[in-house]
Amino acid sequence: MSRRADPINEEETGSHVSSSAALMTSSKLVLFQNSECKDLTVSDLLKATNNFSQADIIGCGGFGLVYKANFPNGKKAAIKKLSGDCGQIEREFQAEVEALSRAQHQNLVSLQGYCRHGNDRLLVYSYMENGSLDYWLHECVDESSVLQWETRLKIARGAAKGLAFLHKVCEPHIVHRDVKSSNILLDEDFKAHLADFGLSRLLRPYDTHVTTDLVGTLGYIPPEYSQSLIATCRGDVYSFGVVLLELLTSRRPVEVCKGKNCRDLVSWVFQMKFEKREFEVIASSIWNKDKEKELLEMLEIACRCLDHDPRRRPSIDEVVSCLDGIGM
Repeated sequence: MSRRADPINEEETGSHVSSSAALMTSSKLVLFQNSECKDLTVSDLLKATNNFSQADIIGCGGFGLVYKANFPNGKKAAIKKLSGDCGQIEREFQAEVEALSRAQHQNLVSLQGYCRHGNDRLLVYSYMENGSLDYWLHECVDESSVLQWETRLKIARGAAKGLAFLHKVCEPHIVHRDVKSSNILLDEDFKAHLADFGLSRLLRPYDTHVTTDLVGTLGYIPPEYSQSLIATCRGDVYSFGVVLLELLTSRRPVEVCKGKNCRDLVSWVFQMKFEKREFEVIASSIWNKDKEKELLEMLEIACRCLDHDPRRRPSIDEVVSCLDGIGM
């Protein structure tokens, strides 16, 4: 069973606070008891990010920026700053605190603490030394740093286990709603950590879905979301299937290109499969005749996740089991 991490107040270290929601209006830094960032203050965060200097930006989202914080003791953290007064920012802040305070797992980015500072909401996370999977697949230009097949398989397995925890173990269950390669962060050992719960929604007992505005990222959004506005765990599985294709092909879900032959990654892969040319979708950097069976096994798992009918998609538990079975 999952357990919500108990927050501790900055000025009352050691005393339990019964509800994280009660502290969302606090201007003091609230740290969780399992936090790696003990005894920090808001002032420490400002100093560690040079007052949120542009030079310290390491990422961005729909409602704010992520900064790298370097502390005097050598430790690091990632600080997400949500700025502004609109209701959507407040909802994102509350959703992220609520979800991450419940979700404690080795393959999920750990929330260390949170606070308000003026009109800003600050979320303190563990720092992931190797950045995002998106960077390693699509931005890294150093050929010597290309992710090898074994590392990609390890990342797929870890991310799937993090998502399975949200869907099956965490109480209430959580629909992530924005699974993508830029939301899979990698630590110094390239262990995968699923991140960015700003769009997540909690599933109460007996719920099968949550009604929502259309959310997610182009190229990862399940086809059914555009019609029903109902987010489900099977929708997350679809998005994860797109990530598996990225790992296999090193291509973006939607390539920046022109012309009538340009199509999204999912359509292209299914067309290549239909033409019995599935070998051609595998990135040349990881193609290895000795690993042919393993590569095609992952491709088959990805295609099952991407079934147009969500009822035919596997559960994330099934995906974990299938990925663990690769190479066995």
